Amino acid sequence: MSRKAADIVLAEVNRNPELLLCAATGNSPTMLYHLLAEENRKQEGLFKSTKVIPLDEWIGLSTSEGSCHEYIDEHILKPLQISEDRYLGFNRDAEDFEDECERIQELLILKGPIDVCILGLGKNGHLGFNEPANTLQLHCHIANLATQSQEHSMIGNSGSKPTQGLTLGMQDILSAKKIILLVSGKEKEAAVTQLISGNISNDCPATLLWKHDNVDCLILN
Repeated sequence: MSRKAADIVLAEVNRNPELLLCAATGNSPTMLYHLLAEENRKQEGLFKSTKVIPLDEWIGLSTSEGSCHEYIDEHILKPLQISEDRYLGFNRDAEDFEDECERIQELLILKGPIDVCILGLGKNGHLGFNEPANTLQLHCHIANLATQSQEHSMIGNSGSKPTQGLTLGMQDILSAKKIILLVSGKEKEAAVTQLISGNISNDCPATLLWKHDNVDCLILN
């Protein structure tokens, strides 16, 4: 799964070295990023013009441990040598998170659209922190996290569990030129069943990917 995803990303980078990569965090994409790092060691400077934007970030972590930024710094920014000026990251210490969402949205307008969007699938079918809801938010916003999201392994050692997060919205995701959805873990079987049914519903935000015409859905059984 990860090798296929890496081949797709590398082909896109070779075609457009200045692409904007939207990066999800978590277990599913980790090996993908490892393979990209391996390729960067073989071809130093391969990602010298690539820009990166995170898909989401927790609100309320007491330390940086378990944050999306820490993950991206470890698995993407340092290994791929992404300089600070090419990272469009959330400020998890912002005084006003509504203003922070507006800042990220302005960066997307200025630097976007996203060329390649890496996604994982939540247990309840969420993408980023776009949780199942009657109405899904279009753009970057403060999201109230479902109980399943609050139990994510990334924050398993956190003293206080975040109840909110910052996330790109569904239109931001669906505006990406190419989307790669990586799915691993038996606990996601119910969400996968909903996804592959082809029935589009806000109860499973991932099903909205059927509205996009350039998605690679890679599932590890």
